[in-house]
Amino acid sequence: MDSCRWVIKQESEFPLNDLPDSVLIEVLILLPLLSVVLHCKWVSKRWFSLISTPYFVRRFITQHHHQQQQEQPFMLLNHFFDCPSHKRLHIANSSNKPELKSIAAYLQSQDRDHSRNYHINNWLRASCNDLLLCFHKAKDRVVIYSVINPITRQCLVLPPVPRRLLLNRVGIICNYDYNNSSSSFRVVLIPNFRTKLKVFKVHIFSSDTSKWSESVVLVPDQKGFELYQYPFPAVPYKGLLFWCGTGGRLLGFDPYNNGRCCHSFVIEGPVELATSIDCFGVSQGCLRISKIAFPGLCLRIWELKDYDSDNNGGRGKWCLKHKVYNYEMVSEKWLIKYVDRNYKKVSVLAFHPNDGDIVYLLIQSKVVLCNLQSNTMEVFCDIPQIVPYNVFKPLALTFVLPSWPTPIPSSPLQKQDGIAD
Repeated sequence: MDSCRWVIKQESEFPLNDLPDSVLIEVLILLPLLSVVLHCKWVSKRWFSLISTPYFVRRFITQHHHQQQQEQPFMLLNHFFDCPSHKRLHIANSSNKPELKSIAAYLQSQDRDHSRNYHINNWLRASCNDLLLCFHKAKDRVVIYSVINPITRQCLVLPPVPRRLLLNRVGIICNYDYNNSSSSFRVVLIPNFRTKLKVFKVHIFSSDTSKWSESVVLVPDQKGFELYQYPFPAVPYKGLLFWCGTGGRLLGFDPYNNGRCCHSFVIEGPVELATSIDCFGVSQGCLRISKIAFPGLCLRIWELKDYDSDNNGGRGKWCLKHKVYNYEMVSEKWLIKYVDRNYKKVSVLAFHPNDGDIVYLLIQSKVVLCNLQSNTMEVFCDIPQIVPYNVFKPLALTFVLPSWPTPIPSSPLQKQDGIAD
């Protein structure tokens, strides 16, 4: 933000607008992402036009490629379903960068505003890159979802769906073509079934048509597929959505298949996994699952290897990436005692999106960062006292600062809401 102020100050001292477009672009691409998107883009119509072009996007990504390969700032969005609306959303930043604080403040305000506007509960339910899927339970027997990009301050409210779909599991997946600055997304509602099914219906919203459609998912496995009881959101991975089932089994299918029938495939859980998993997500571009076993607090993390969506239905095999016992971890004495005292309340909250050696644990009122390479633990953040300690494990979503914000396609049927700084 300071760098953007410097550019605007220079604009007042000497006329930047007298520079050719090519030179002005070279100046603007040196600035941080959020300074460009949230501030510089709105200086003038000319700046808005330049920054909105595919050429500028490509130049900006190329300029910051080395920086993007390093650790990208991210936020953990912890959503406590069983808390009152003003206590429900807890956001933890990986750094003290002011842009992340700005995004967090926007999300908190959106959470409060939507709860007031709809007079009911407002929940984050899923994420894909920098897009967040929010759920609103409306009064008049319909359910409302919205897609939010907290970087661009865009919010698109989706057409309502029948109330009978209230308890469905949800997921979101998006595609963004940087060369043409075009994007699309799909929101998927899957029934919350607790028995093994071979066929079931899903509802898919397409940003291309701005409509919901109904498709049938065929499970090729003779045993069928049963969803895991914990409401893990669907995880987007290599153009597909994956859902977690019992025993660590995964179900994947392509929501971009526009047919009435979606062919799916099942990835069996690791052989060593006797029960269900604790966490399900992506780290360093790889699909991962984890489990904490008692006694001994043994943490195991598996990673999907040899995955190829074009080969044999996308099936891969699980590789045990980490196996660490609690007594092997090194930390401050008080933290070790805290973990030992609350060992029955330890669960895996999330994987680090960029560092495969880091995992986040939820232990009573603290989120603890574990480095499995150095076998060290440290407190990442505290859960505020306003959140009761007896609530269930929160839904943890990871928001990573991208190379360039994903635009939300405007609906031809509805004007898009937006808030600018």
